[in-house]
Amino acid sequence: MAAPRSAFNERAHKQEERVTGTMKDTGGLDGKRVLVAEDEYNIAMFLVEYLQMQGVDVVGPAGNLKKLAELVDEQEIDGALLDINLGGELVYPLADRLVERNIPFVLTSGYDDNVPERFADTPRCGKPYRLEALTRILQTAMGPPTAIRGG
Repeated sequence: MAAPRSAFNERAHKQEERVTGTMKDTGGLDGKRVLVAEDEYNIAMFLVEYLQMQGVDVVGPAGNLKKLAELVDEQEIDGALLDINLGGELVYPLADRLVERNIPFVLTSGYDDNVPERFADTPRCGKPYRLEALTRILQTAMGPPTAIRGG
């Protein structure tokens, strides 16, 4: 029996449907540096492996705001995949830093998280992940390749 969709996941799945129908090339992530914010070890390792298969140079992963802030300050990042809830810490302070630096990101969640208004139009991907949709949403969010140095 499938789990019911949360409001977050419902919106994310609608967004996935729009993006999936518009992009044919999934190779646009090749060579991009993507920060992965995920506190669940198995999910983080799965994302690292999957993104690497897509040609992504993964930054992290990390599961807390302190380590993620260090990575943003020390690494070149083209984009980010941000789990909203990192062990009880909300990722929004990090998302604000990324916005300030013009670094695109995708919010992810398996719960019905109430996203602050300032992130209402931010690309989203619900959990459990639908890999094709995750790839395309991340590719769309990141747009043309331009590396931005953190810090």
